[in-house]
Amino acid sequence: MAEYLSRAMAFAQDAAKLSVRLSEGLVDNALEFGLDTPGSFYDNAEYKLGQVRTELNSGTEKEKLTAMKRLLACVAKGHDVSEYFADVVKNVATGSLEVRRLVYMYLLRYAEQEQDLALLSVNTFQRDVADTDAVIRAMALRVMSSIRVPAIGTIVVLAVRRLSTDASAHVRRTAAMAVPKLLRLDSALREELEEVVSGMLGEISPLAVGAVVRAFCAVSPQRLACVHTHFRRWCAQLGDADEWGQLELVRLLTAYARTQFAQPDSEGSSSSEQPGNVQLDPDHALLLGAVEPLLNSRNRAVVAGAAAAVCHLAPAAHLSVVARPLVRVMRSSREAAHVVLASILLVAQRRPSVFYPHVRSFFVAAADTPFVRRMKLNVLSELVAPETAPLMVREVAAYTQGSQEDVAVGAVSVLLRCAQHVQESTIDCLQSLLLLSSDVRAAVSAAAMRAVHILLVDGTVRDARPAQMTLYDMLCVVARTLDTCKGDVARAHVISVVGEFAESRFGCQHSLDVLRSSVRAFRDEGEQTRMQILELSTRLSLRVQGEGALADALREHTSFLSKVHAHVFTLARYDVSYEVRDRARSLRGLCPLPGYDDALVEAAPHVLAIASELLGSAESLAAARTRPEPEFTLGSLSLTVGRKMRGYEPLPDWPAQPPQNVDRGPAVVAVASGPQPIA
Repeated sequence: MAEYLSRAMAFAQDAAKLSVRLSEGLVDNALEFGLDTPGSFYDNAEYKLGQVRTELNSGTEKEKLTAMKRLLACVAKGHDVSEYFADVVKNVATGSLEVRRLVYMYLLRYAEQEQDLALLSVNTFQRDVADTDAVIRAMALRVMSSIRVPAIGTIVVLAVRRLSTDASAHVRRTAAMAVPKLLRLDSALREELEEVVSGMLGEISPLAVGAVVRAFCAVSPQRLACVHTHFRRWCAQLGDADEWGQLELVRLLTAYARTQFAQPDSEGSSSSEQPGNVQLDPDHALLLGAVEPLLNSRNRAVVAGAAAAVCHLAPAAHLSVVARPLVRVMRSSREAAHVVLASILLVAQRRPSVFYPHVRSFFVAAADTPFVRRMKLNVLSELVAPETAPLMVREVAAYTQGSQEDVAVGAVSVLLRCAQHVQESTIDCLQSLLLLSSDVRAAVSAAAMRAVHILLVDGTVRDARPAQMTLYDMLCVVARTLDTCKGDVARAHVISVVGEFAESRFGCQHSLDVLRSSVRAFRDEGEQTRMQILELSTRLSLRVQGEGALADALREHTSFLSKVHAHVFTLARYDVSYEVRDRARSLRGLCPLPGYDDALVEAAPHVLAIASELLGSAESLAAARTRPEPEFTLGSLSLTVGRKMRGYEPLPDWPAQPPQNVDRGPAVVAVASGPQPIA
């Protein structure tokens, strides 16, 4: 029995060996007859890297081809295969065209990491620059320009100069793309590169014109006079260029137009004119007509660049063409929305009516990121108008009840904007804000009470209040929120409102009561509230020495007010917050305490004007909210992040007197209808 088992096991082992040999034979035959598939290299490449070095050093081109396919498959899968660089470089001069192409693809990936080894093959690269195959010539130049060694900069410039007039547009494009690399490698080569690029500006192939413009912007961005003779040809090529070439052309032509044409919305033109009635220079209209079709591009960067060009060059009445493309890009992805919303906000600030038909597109969605939510609410604030307010108030009021605190705070800002600009919505917005002042979320209640504070001080509520509700009634409602409002900043705003309206009927009757009730819980209040209590006490004490209804009402309680005032400042003197102590020390110099600062009592009436300037005011809060922010070019990184980034160049200003009789090349037919040129 044991003998039969041993024979069976031996038979199974022989069968397994035969199966392995058959599979290896099939693979070899497949490689021999070209039956292998690219997927087989991609799926199993990393498991056969041990054979790559042997195959690269073999004498057969087929094994080298197999090894290179495995290496590039590993590169595509994210593996680091730079350790084979020395073995790959040996095959750069191989006779097989297919292997050489794969070798150059590998060298392009690792040339910057292995510069010393790449230098060993510079002579081969120089020979390949004159190869009969255009792909080899382009790849050789790409590898040479990727070797970041200043010593070979002159050699690479010679290669660029030679290939800049190559018969192949692909090679000329590669030569143009090598120029910025050389400039970063050695700035001393700028003069030579400027000469080379000047000769390439006459490029007629749409495939290479974008790279040529990129090279021109890199070496001589200020020499816009060189654009004159190529302007009309580039406008005609704009629609045929590749997508990134279109982007480079649009940027250069926008900067050029800002220095050559008159400003469309100058004093002599009306922004209310229809787009077809705006008179422009023929070349200005030609550029706008060439740019507008790019708004329908599938590339989001091209759409953003074209929209920026239209916004910076077209009349204000013509900006409506950018609304739908920008909204389309915003909806395409989260990343695109992150960038495009900054441009939409800037356009909405200049011409909000452009986005009125698309106001629903800026409603906050549950899947939006925090930045997108914040930007959408900022855009909604700019789109407030009588025709959009009813829909917007209902939508934004729902945001305040949501679980996302940042959305609720942003919604409060939109409600404030609606109340200020649409009188029919003022009372509804005020009621919503007063309800939010008792919200359990401190940030929301603070934002709501701050908005109420601003509405009361700037006169918006007083102008829109109904006949049955007076200012006295509104201030009573605000003062009663102290019983339900828990947030420190919100309570501070309530007390500040009482101080702002101390001279009103409400202040004459109830300001002292508010001060007395606030002083009782002085130690339990927040830091901002304690500072506002100090200011309210100072305001009332200063008013006693003045004239008016408030002074007459307070003189009846002079003794009580003096005691409360002294008590408040005694508590503030030993407060745990150094800011409260410093504030009390400053206010005590403005309003001396009777019995403690008798030497300063006589001078107290003379500092009333100074005290009014130093005490906090909601008007300063409103001014801080509307402080101007720096403006950047639409679509730029600086606009997205909100600050000037390295390399940012603002657009030139419009010329006071545009140049006349400039030769901009042969006339071309406008590619699209735009604003009509000057007859």
